[in-house]
Amino acid sequence: MVDLSFAKVSLSEAQLLLIRAQDNLKQSFADLSRALGQDVSPAQYELVEDPAKPALPPDADALVNTAIQNRPELADLRLRFEASQKFETAEHDLKKPNVTLVAVGGALPYLDQNPRVAPEGYEGVAVNLEIPIFNGHLFSAREQAAHYESLAANQRLRDLRQQVERDVRVAWLNASAAQQRIPVTNELVSQAQLSLTLAEGRYNLGLASIVEITQAQLNVTQAQIENVTAGYDYQNAFAGLQYTLGALR
Repeated sequence: MVDLSFAKVSLSEAQLLLIRAQDNLKQSFADLSRALGQDVSPAQYELVEDPAKPALPPDADALVNTAIQNRPELADLRLRFEASQKFETAEHDLKKPNVTLVAVGGALPYLDQNPRVAPEGYEGVAVNLEIPIFNGHLFSAREQAAHYESLAANQRLRDLRQQVERDVRVAWLNASAAQQRIPVTNELVSQAQLSLTLAEGRYNLGLASIVEITQAQLNVTQAQIENVTAGYDYQNAFAGLQYTLGALR
């Protein structure tokens, strides 16, 4: 009677797990349909195993360099910083003297041929030198404003570089921890299956009760769940790492 009661409890727990798994599956299909931009009710998809992800590098230094080169927001700030530097140089050059050369020439064929009245042709050259002195230090103020804007752009670029480096290292740590869990959970499944085999042998010899077999089966199921969860966590962490690297297109 006791064994029957334990078996009923295990059955109820299994039914609850099944209901939760089915509900999570429906929610996942709904999220997938929304991500695909479908307006109709969530469709049922036939899922396939994702190909195995490559192994992670031993450290995150190379990944940081890749992220710095690939992240589009870093490229945007780099271009903005370069533009601010060139603009500062242009504002500085406004304080330099400005030299203008003007040359003209022409002919007057329909006038009187008397050279004392007007010549047949004419030409002239003029050089204009403009020195910006009395402008209320306008150009100096513009140069200083451009300099501060260049400093601000450099600080924004530096701050984003540090943020990207931190994101890459955190994502690498998460992916590395998730990857290390996979062989551990594989070993956990193997040990749980071995315990189930031993429990079945003891039960056949009359040395164990059905409770021991039920517990061993539950341990196998929990170990398999842990193994699947570890694989999912690694896939998720690897995708997050690819995002921080700017590798998702």
